[in-house]
Amino acid sequence: TILSGKRKKLSNNYSIFSPSLIVSVLLLSSSISIICYVTLIAMHLSQQKQPYDGIFVISLQGTPNADPHNEGRLDDFKKAWRKSCGSDPEINVCPGVMDDRRGYGLTRSWLNCLQMARNMNLEVIMIFEDDARLFDNVSSLNFCDAEKRKGKDFSDLPEDTFIAFLGGHTWTYADQGVKKKERLGSQHSQYLETFFSFGTYGFAVPRRSLDTLLNTIKDDLAHGFINEDGVRQTEFLSPEKSWYRTAREVGKNMYAIHPLAVWHEGGFSNTWKIDRES
Repeated sequence: TILSGKRKKLSNNYSIFSPSLIVSVLLLSSSISIICYVTLIAMHLSQQKQPYDGIFVISLQGTPNADPHNEGRLDDFKKAWRKSCGSDPEINVCPGVMDDRRGYGLTRSWLNCLQMARNMNLEVIMIFEDDARLFDNVSSLNFCDAEKRKGKDFSDLPEDTFIAFLGGHTWTYADQGVKKKERLGSQHSQYLETFFSFGTYGFAVPRRSLDTLLNTIKDDLAHGFINEDGVRQTEFLSPEKSWYRTAREVGKNMYAIHPLAVWHEGGFSNTWKIDRES
């Protein structure tokens, strides 16, 4: 009887290894493995870096009814970038918009481009026209590399920046004297406050100013711009005037990167309908 009882207990102990239980354990182990694998994939994806900035290029190449001078201009932008940087540009192309009214086509193009950029949640948006070209200097060539742009070009972008021009002309700087000269010794790009300028073929917009700029552009398209005499003009647009005005109204400043990063290649101007020099 005692021996029979021991055998019964022994038999009961071995019952924990029944086939159904073994299958259940294997299924549980597989489930845990799958969960761990999915978790690792999710962690990897979450650790992938969100791009800090983005380059957007406006071009009428391929736009129906565009002036024939625009044929190949986006290709030329890429070729020039490749020559300067030694690599293809990582750009987002913004198809240009045709409009016979001076300034309206480009302004409508900016609206589409900036709305695209807004959905990408970038810290800095760079807008170039397809005839913008990088200067051949160390500071400008930082724009070839995303990490260098972030560390050497945009790390010192002032907090009160509305727009930072990367190129332009006819500058009226806030400080025309000694302090300006003292600021030009750094190897990193610096930003000089500017009261007015012309040229919109290269500029950068921090995310904190994006919605305000979009509203300014929409207002110009709907109602025209206000000129220096306080008169609203609708026959044409002068975006620089609107942007400088908005910056003052919202308590921000306009800046120009120094040294300038891009210049404007000579050729046909879609704004003025004539050939213009660089």
